[in-house]
Amino acid sequence: MSERAAALIFAFALGLTASRVAPDAQSSSILPPDVVKLLQALMVAASGVTRALEIGGALGYSAIWIGYGLRQTGGRLTTIEYDPGRAKLLVDHIRRAGLSDIVTVVPGDAFKEIPRLAGGFDFVFLDAWKRDYKRFFDLVFPRLVARGLFLAHNVVNKQAEMRDFLGAIQNNPAMMTTVVSPSAEGVSVTLKLR
Repeated sequence: MSERAAALIFAFALGLTASRVAPDAQSSSILPPDVVKLLQALMVAASGVTRALEIGGALGYSAIWIGYGLRQTGGRLTTIEYDPGRAKLLVDHIRRAGLSDIVTVVPGDAFKEIPRLAGGFDFVFLDAWKRDYKRFFDLVFPRLVARGLFLAHNVVNKQAEMRDFLGAIQNNPAMMTTVVSPSAEGVSVTLKLR
């Protein structure tokens, strides 16, 4: 990804902070609409993205929108979901969205499944067990390509559960991070510089 594309992404992300969407208490595992727009816009703006990873697929809402963005770039997404019941629903939702050719669902423990995946990633979206964010980051960040993006959900409303992760992404000269709050939940957007 070029520096210009990265700058556009950060400008777009910062522009979203003025928009506030109240999270729906009935659907806590579903992303607010502005976060969804952020994910898809990042895929479109970073047109070089070809290999994306989602950790914590839940029911597939974010995977579907990331997948729609990847359809425009020619990329592919691997999404990992720990809960077997959710993983089955996730597969069905991806199929019904017409994205089975773009999105691969991997059921299981991400700590075991990620090392089995070959190659690096241009884009990572993390929305799993909050206390494990730092462990996931340490596992995946070395495989993120230079100029790649690492996004993490719930960094505002659950920051007490991930202070080690937040410290790691905000105090490292090898990356540039901003936290956007299109909803009360917050998303960190980290660009790997080298």
